[in-house]
Amino acid sequence: MLVKKIRIPVLHILLIGFLPGFLKKLVYRMKGYMIGKNVGLSLGSVLIGKNVRIADSVKIGFFTIVRGREIKIDRFVKIGSMTVIDTERIEIGEDARINEQVYVGGMKTPSSALIVGKRAIIMQLTYINPTLPVEIGDDTGIGGHCLLFTHGSWSSKLEGYPVTFAPIKLGNKVWLPWRVFVLPGVTIGDGSVIGANSLVTADIPSNSLAAGSPAKILKTNFPTPPDVQSKRDMVDGILKEFMDYLGYFGYSCSVEQKGAGYNAILKGEKNGTLIYRHGAFSDAVPQGDTVLILFKATADDVRSFYKQGYSTVLSLDSPVRVGSSDTGEEVISFFSRYGVRFARLD
Repeated sequence: MLVKKIRIPVLHILLIGFLPGFLKKLVYRMKGYMIGKNVGLSLGSVLIGKNVRIADSVKIGFFTIVRGREIKIDRFVKIGSMTVIDTERIEIGEDARINEQVYVGGMKTPSSALIVGKRAIIMQLTYINPTLPVEIGDDTGIGGHCLLFTHGSWSSKLEGYPVTFAPIKLGNKVWLPWRVFVLPGVTIGDGSVIGANSLVTADIPSNSLAAGSPAKILKTNFPTPPDVQSKRDMVDGILKEFMDYLGYFGYSCSVEQKGAGYNAILKGEKNGTLIYRHGAFSDAVPQGDTVLILFKATADDVRSFYKQGYSTVLSLDSPVRVGSSDTGEEVISFFSRYGVRFARLD
């Protein structure tokens, strides 16, 4: 064979993968890799590439392999344990998450690539074949046990059997629930949702609901946006469930109505304050870990409130965020259960 193929980089794992995290990062920096601050490389995890850039606060789990000629992983990305990402070009956007036991690899070409957008998620046991580029947009979710293939071949093309090589593109805010199979050449437009256990063989336009094997379009102009009052009711419900959730884990939540919203004092292992407003307000300068949730605010407003001393400021309408704290990250994580993901302004 002219081209050497190494399936599992055993020697690299033995020599570098078992080093303590700080030594591993030192070795990689000596190799010319750009490794940011607060990067976590767990036991057995390895990075292998020619041009490698890992931004701040990236976390890579146990015995995970990330291998490619070009690797670019942005801030706050989390990659779970025992995951393999092995293709020529890898780009993963800010706050994206790839769960445990995801496999990305297979037959390679010079254009092989995995491109994952900001705040996207790929859940466990999904298999992605990026022989040709697989592009996953911002805020797109791929459920567990999904299959995305950019090539389909076995029987001889010279005998008339179909052989297909074509890229896959998922737009922004696409949702593939568990066990969706996407065939080569498929593009799924922004905001579309595919039913579980579906086989997607052809393009799906933006803002569509599709399901079946093969998937057929069930609804267009999907979803129907709620009115303002319905949205407020939804937020009230989510925040009430958040208080119940904290209560289950031993926190006391004292709520005081404040004009267009309320203040909640959270006491437990760690203390915090949550302030929610769906209208104008003027409060004293916050103390300690205080999270401000605004129903609607501009990016400039969010930044302005953050400068006043709030540990985290969120706008639900945009949605955007500034700052980070224990209480803030707990709130953000809880909202993500309902598909609300916040873009960072800092």
